[in-house]
Amino acid sequence: MTAQPDHTTDRADRFARDLAALKIPDPATARNGLWLRAGGALLLVGLVLGVLTFPLTHATEDPLAQRDALAIGLTGVVCAVVGGAVYLRYSLTGFLRFWLARQSFDLSTLGERTAVDDGPREVEMDRVAVDGTEVGAPRS
Repeated sequence: MTAQPDHTTDRADRFARDLAALKIPDPATARNGLWLRAGGALLLVGLVLGVLTFPLTHATEDPLAQRDALAIGLTGVVCAVVGGAVYLRYSLTGFLRFWLARQSFDLSTLGERTAVDDGPREVEMDRVAVDGTEVGAPRS
């Protein structure tokens, strides 16, 4: 038996070369990971602040202490929203970056497969009379 050429490794190698040529940074870089962890931590801190200040506002009847606890709780809500947005942004960045690279690679391979070296060719048309006017329709 003859050995079959492994098209999978050729395609993977070409994809890796094309990815390097696009100069797309690896999502495993330290900065993206740092922002991802910071967003998650900020989200958790905001949730903890919100949960801890709820009993503080109901434990006292002093309006000044309640307002302080409400301000801390509102800060916690803001931290949770900002942390959630940062976490979502950096968690989706890596996926979407490589999804876009994969789409462009697939489109380029599709273009290579469907490219015709003969140049543009004419489509043969049938003449169909519609309301006394002839209109070109492609043959099936």
